[in-house]
Amino acid sequence: MSKETTPEILSFPLRGEWPKDEILFIRDVDVVGVGAVRRHQLEELQKVKKLILQTYENRIPSSVHSIYQAELLRTLQWLRPLKTEAGTAFDFLKEQEALFSRLFPLTKQSLGMTAARVCKNYLEEMEWSSWLLQDHWRYFVGFLKQKFPEQKELGEVAHWEWVQAWIEIQPFELSGMEPGVIAVNPSLQTVTLTQFNSVLQRDSGVYAFVFSASQSVVRERRLDIYEAQLIDLLHEDRKFSRAQLVQMASLSAVSPPLSPQEWETKVSALADSDVIIL
Repeated sequence: MSKETTPEILSFPLRGEWPKDEILFIRDVDVVGVGAVRRHQLEELQKVKKLILQTYENRIPSSVHSIYQAELLRTLQWLRPLKTEAGTAFDFLKEQEALFSRLFPLTKQSLGMTAARVCKNYLEEMEWSSWLLQDHWRYFVGFLKQKFPEQKELGEVAHWEWVQAWIEIQPFELSGMEPGVIAVNPSLQTVTLTQFNSVLQRDSGVYAFVFSASQSVVRERRLDIYEAQLIDLLHEDRKFSRAQLVQMASLSAVSPPLSPQEWETKVSALADSDVIIL
């Protein structure tokens, strides 16, 4: 006599090999309104798997319930699950504790024996105000830096991990760019490491993170002073063609100066890394 097994709910961020089951269960609190890497993964999954969406409307805070409902309808237009059903009960705090481990593995490792207490304190202090479970951690970096102001490396590790987690789910609009106009990738986030980070094994500097639409991954690039200057120019309230950007960069006070050809190379490097869009 065979025993019935409880269907496994997909855990996000989704890493490693996909489950072998033909039918997979996903939850609205993990997928509604998402874009970037997570949406790509779901769209690839539904090519070879059947997805059942479990909803938890009664768990969504009233302050965001109307937004959640609109996002759910938009999500269903591309997700196309086999069916939608009411989800079974889950323990919110246990879910968040597990998510903390998945989002901040290096931060948790750095915290050591205090990790469980820090996680518990954060969850006790923060009010649930979103429909996505992952969004509940958006204030964690600031919380951690406030608790451990002298431990700069720890704060930078947490920032590093959160930026990637944030980009992984955001619905960035990467289309509709004006022809001939250079734009900064709208997903661009930066993390500054003030010294060599032994946990991340990265040198000090400014690191750019972006969602690459062509590769459907979050990409990382350490910026030099020239690349940072190009990004600063593109953030100004004006539009640049490639030639205009190179011309303006050549007039900047960055030292030592570069030739126009060398600035061209820097522009190409940023474009190849998806930091800017040509």
